[in-house]
Amino acid sequence: MDSRNSSQIAVLASAQTGLLVDDFTYNIFVLIFFVAVMGSASFIGIIFNAINIIVFRKQGFKDTVNITLFGLAISDIGGLMSLIWLSICFNPWFTNADLPFDTEEIQYVTAGWPHTCFTRITGWITAFVTFERCLCIAMPLKVKTIITPRRTTFVVVGIYSIVISGVVPAFYSIRLGPKFYQSKNVTKIGLLYIPNGVHIENVAVLVNIIPQYVSFLVVIVCTIILVRNLTLKSKWRKSTSNSAQQNSLSNRDKKVVSMIILISSIFMACFLPSAVNQIIMIVSVEYSIYGINRNLFLLSWSICKSLEAVNSAVNIFVYYNMSSRYREILDEMLNRNKGKK
Repeated sequence: MDSRNSSQIAVLASAQTGLLVDDFTYNIFVLIFFVAVMGSASFIGIIFNAINIIVFRKQGFKDTVNITLFGLAISDIGGLMSLIWLSICFNPWFTNADLPFDTEEIQYVTAGWPHTCFTRITGWITAFVTFERCLCIAMPLKVKTIITPRRTTFVVVGIYSIVISGVVPAFYSIRLGPKFYQSKNVTKIGLLYIPNGVHIENVAVLVNIIPQYVSFLVVIVCTIILVRNLTLKSKWRKSTSNSAQQNSLSNRDKKVVSMIILISSIFMACFLPSAVNQIIMIVSVEYSIYGINRNLFLLSWSICKSLEAVNSAVNIFVYYNMSSRYREILDEMLNRNKGKK
């Protein structure tokens, strides 16, 4: 899309919106998901992930899992902060105010792309956690020499560096500056593209979409391998151990399997709708913010982004219920706070 014609296209599209979703339904969904659900979940999630960071620091970084989950908590906070700003930008009281900038275009740069960056980081760190735990079961005697704390730190930092470098071209192609909006007959700060900026941004979009699906595939494949290995080893131990040992090992294996399935299931359930939405965007030209199905597009993304906020917020419950060490440190922190009161 030529940026010079974006205002005219937006005006034309606005007259055609609501083909599948009327404005009333769209506004209701915006209030429920973009403002209420996403805003609340993001705010609570930031607090929860701040607690995660504190607990993991107290646990120390000799354990590779702590290093990875520490990096995951940081990326979750980054993604949730961008979602809070996105929620504010879609708040009717904010959008209808007489502001010197266009909220829809400002959020695209200041919330949309930053959130894309952090969600890609979250996806790859989740994939790495699943892969690491898969190796712990498949190669228990060699995994400590393969995945060391130093290498884990290098991988996490590498994920951040590679993903951030992938969104840099998008920010390079976009500028914020004075822009005349013909539909409103007013000049505001809006979205501007450099020459060939749209093409540069499209490349950045492609670079960021493909790794998302790869990380999904890694999580699925590693989870299947993990479950299969645990099932086979559990059967082997039962056939070579006494009854008491059988119950102990079986329960331990089931707990690990349940934790991995829970982590991967939450991640896949919350991010799969976004992945499907992106495919629809590629297939249908009218399914976009400037297309005929603009209302349906924004309505769908309001649900997708709310699910992403939930994914980043609920990890604390997984850690608390699955990790006795995490639970011990957090309980100790809460008791100290009570004592001070």
